[in-house]
Amino acid sequence: MIKGIFNAAKNLQSGEKHIGVIANNLANLNTIGFKREVPFSMIMDAEGNLRAEQINDPKQGEMVLTGNPLDLGINGKGFFVVETKFGEKITRDGKFKVSEEGYLVNQSGDKVMGKDGEIHFGSNVFNTDQSIVITKSGEIKIGENILDELRIVGVEHPEELSKAGGAYFDIDENDIEELENTDYEITQGYIESSNVNIMEEMEAMIRLNNDYQSTQKIVRYLDDSLEKANSIGKV
Repeated sequence: MIKGIFNAAKNLQSGEKHIGVIANNLANLNTIGFKREVPFSMIMDAEGNLRAEQINDPKQGEMVLTGNPLDLGINGKGFFVVETKFGEKITRDGKFKVSEEGYLVNQSGDKVMGKDGEIHFGSNVFNTDQSIVITKSGEIKIGENILDELRIVGVEHPEELSKAGGAYFDIDENDIEELENTDYEITQGYIESSNVNIMEEMEAMIRLNNDYQSTQKIVRYLDDSLEKANSIGKV
């Protein structure tokens, strides 16, 4: 009976974690480029052993038209690289702008990286009638002049990336590869929405809540049975 209470308690703890994951997914429903978390899936390691692990759903979100020439989406594989105060991170969030210093940055002010390093338009970008064009391959043009090319990287197992807040992921330089532009297509004037499906998450939340309540009832039943058994033993 005590073993039954212990197992039920473990199920309650697991249920609480799963509910927390779903709550976080729902909280990031409108976070650009966000990848939903999947509650503790079974992963097979290199030795063929199964282990429970938190993973991401790498499925691409919907491309949403904004018309802003500095809003960029990635169709296919790959991530943008940005330089933060904690080092380089990767993301699918392509809502960019030009900073007062002339750098291409995201909404947090982190610099977007190109193949030649930080992407700098120069001060003249604010005083020119030439349009900014970003091609499907990621080339950045001002008029007919090529400024740089976006650095787009890939990882072998995107579902196993560690989140670093919002739509950011941590990277290990040894695990990333520079992608060929045949692996992706940059869409200018679009952003990739979160891949969270509100209906699926709500259904999962209801199912988990029902399971949680059922397990609570089992724990109370076993606890009452154990108390009665102890009372009988004292007679």
